[in-house]
Amino acid sequence: MLSSTYSEVALALSLTPAYAGQVPLSTPAPFPWLRRFASIGDSYSAGIGSGDRLDWSCSRYASSYPNILHTSLLGADASRTHQFLACSGATSAEILEKQIPALSDGLDLLTISAGGNDIGLSPILSNCVYQFYASGEDACQTSMQEAKDRIANETQLYHDVTKLIEAARLKMNSEYGIIYYTGYATFFGTDDELCDNVTWAVWRNIERNKQYLKLSMRKELNDMVRSVNAIIRKAVLATGRGVRFVDFDPRIEAARGRYCEANIKEPNPNRPDLAFYEWDTVDQGENRTALQNYTGDGVPRGSFEEEIAEEINKTLQEHPAWSFDPEKGFVNRTKDSVTQEGIVGDTIHWLIPDSYKRVFHLRPGGHRVVARMVFEDLESLEKDKVGEAMEL
Repeated sequence: MLSSTYSEVALALSLTPAYAGQVPLSTPAPFPWLRRFASIGDSYSAGIGSGDRLDWSCSRYASSYPNILHTSLLGADASRTHQFLACSGATSAEILEKQIPALSDGLDLLTISAGGNDIGLSPILSNCVYQFYASGEDACQTSMQEAKDRIANETQLYHDVTKLIEAARLKMNSEYGIIYYTGYATFFGTDDELCDNVTWAVWRNIERNKQYLKLSMRKELNDMVRSVNAIIRKAVLATGRGVRFVDFDPRIEAARGRYCEANIKEPNPNRPDLAFYEWDTVDQGENRTALQNYTGDGVPRGSFEEEIAEEINKTLQEHPAWSFDPEKGFVNRTKDSVTQEGIVGDTIHWLIPDSYKRVFHLRPGGHRVVARMVFEDLESLEKDKVGEAMEL
């Protein structure tokens, strides 16, 4: 549906946070009809870790693609509003229950990102990549199989996506409101076996059961992402006009923006083309020391970060003497939270470096690619409308 050259995508990926989401305030709004804009979804639209934090409870960030659209690509328009409701950790059901009802009526533009949390991405990242909870040797395959089973039950995810779109339609401007439903990108290159000997497992004490980034696992996880995209695309196409699917996976792949791309020796967390955060990624303008040597007081319950924190706490309760691999961070043991599961009100203590809060999520350049695709499609639709009017 949308295309661009390799150089254009590579440029977008390499843009730093200082420039990825900003244009001069004098830039005119290219779509004067677009006055009411909203964004709902999960951590991939909240933009967890990308740029400056905009809020705490849902981990929304300034270099997320919705905020890039509103503050940059859509131009300066003081009359345009943006409801940024996306929330880290949200499933399709939670978005339907909490975010949709909060939307204003008569929306001109809505972006949605939902479905990834429905299949259980976090358990896979823990059991197959980082092993935040040091479970048994077969834990990776178990979590992969559980996700595959959810995907194989295509009816459920298709139904959830359809219900979300149908509910969102009721909030749209009936004349020209448009919804963009964004998919997900595959995480790994699969052209060679260079990563087969690489492990990102965080505990030094689980040598015998460490997981490695083997080609077979990388292919399996990529296949799952593509399957989720296929189901979302199918649901979007079935809803008819006014809803568009944004498949940015081919662009990220074309720009070699994934982990373990051919001839890339991992870890390589700060290469310019990398679209996702690794555990040690530091974007330009960020404080490396703060990211790697500071742990926040807590993270929101129900968030992506909380799922990681919970796994770390559980491991330390079972193995209080264990320690992190010194090359992969540390655990802050100065808190007395471990024996209490780290829970204080609506937060859970975060016991590892802040750089881990955003792993496997898009960096600013990746968000820029998604935002650019939405913008380009809006331009294309605008040209089509002008062409139709001239023919009348």
